[in-house]
Amino acid sequence: MLILLFLFLLSIAIGELFGWISPLYHFFAAAVIFVFVFYLYRRVGQFSRGELRVREELEKTNEVIRALLTTTNLNKLLSLIMDNLIKNKNFDSAFIYLIRENNTLACIATKGAVALNGIKRFTFTLQDYDRIIGRAIKSRLPRMILDVEKEPLSDREIKEKLQLKQFILLPLVVQDKVIGLIIIGNSGEMVEFTQRDLTISKMISNQAAIALQNAQTNTRIQELSIIDELTQVYNRRFFQNRIRDEIELAKRYKSILALAIIDIDYFKNYNDKNGHLAGDVCLKQVTNMISRSLRKTDIVARYGGEEFALILPATDRYGATRILEKIRYDIERYPFEFKHKQPGGNLTISAGIATFPKDAGDFRELISLADQSLYKAKELGRNRVVLYEPPEGEVDKKHSPFKNSSGNSGVH
Repeated sequence: MLILLFLFLLSIAIGELFGWISPLYHFFAAAVIFVFVFYLYRRVGQFSRGELRVREELEKTNEVIRALLTTTNLNKLLSLIMDNLIKNKNFDSAFIYLIRENNTLACIATKGAVALNGIKRFTFTLQDYDRIIGRAIKSRLPRMILDVEKEPLSDREIKEKLQLKQFILLPLVVQDKVIGLIIIGNSGEMVEFTQRDLTISKMISNQAAIALQNAQTNTRIQELSIIDELTQVYNRRFFQNRIRDEIELAKRYKSILALAIIDIDYFKNYNDKNGHLAGDVCLKQVTNMISRSLRKTDIVARYGGEEFALILPATDRYGATRILEKIRYDIERYPFEFKHKQPGGNLTISAGIATFPKDAGDFRELISLADQSLYKAKELGRNRVVLYEPPEGEVDKKHSPFKNSSGNSGVH
């Protein structure tokens, strides 16, 4: 354009020099120069607006990246990544995957859902590394597919499980290792992906990979601080905090709560006669049996050496008794290796139960009353579950201080 204008102006200058230019030609030249100036004005304006849009997008992307790198809560981080992959972008779908054992791609987040254990509907096993997903993982490079039907190497899962018509695949790479991938695309109307879509998505995914790694590390550290190393259930520290929270929830929703404290009978004798390694095995077996008897909403924690605390939300006195009786019964009949060396020839447990708000008004009182009930179970001969009852004479209490249920085998 500039060359044409230069030649045009040169022709005018030569024409003026030799007197060839008429007044009409002067008018035409002025019109051409005006149109060219207007054209330049429009192009500069478009460039400025385009530059402004790019600058705004970069600023937004930088804000997202800063948020990613400062968020250590894994659930919040995944939600943040999802929002920013789809928001104001050309995509209606997004999936975040982590690579787990046996080439399993576990989908841990999608639009409107986050599940660290994996969303079963979108989780699959990578079978062929010669297709799009496998190639992206091997090369650690993003892939952009504008039409799945026209791409013969598209993975079957992209079409059948994710139902995408077009997609961008972004490997999550940390220190040259692919820890997972992000798949963004459209299941509805197809659009023309731009290089800018790929560039910005790649910037977000690069930082998302680092943020995910950091958040996973932080989560593992937090778990180590609240998980008992031997039994792999929650520890006393976690229990002390959680019982407070559960009491507050019960108060807010006018609900009920049961607390049980379990103790393995004569466990010191088991350790002394069989050694601490055998004692550790026994603790693990008891823990597994307790955990199997609980619901997903229940919480078990190692309360002391051979003591366990069970928080049973939305459970009344008698519901808690049924749960604890089942646990007691199962443990009494379990073939522990050295059970014959225990007093009575068997390994058993004792348990005490107290409830909120019927028995206690706060978490300290609840723990104290459950502990008193456990002590009473020991006094009455062990191998039994004791439900707290207040002393005679208190208002609306007509029963004996403790109601107990014991096994048919009697005192051990």
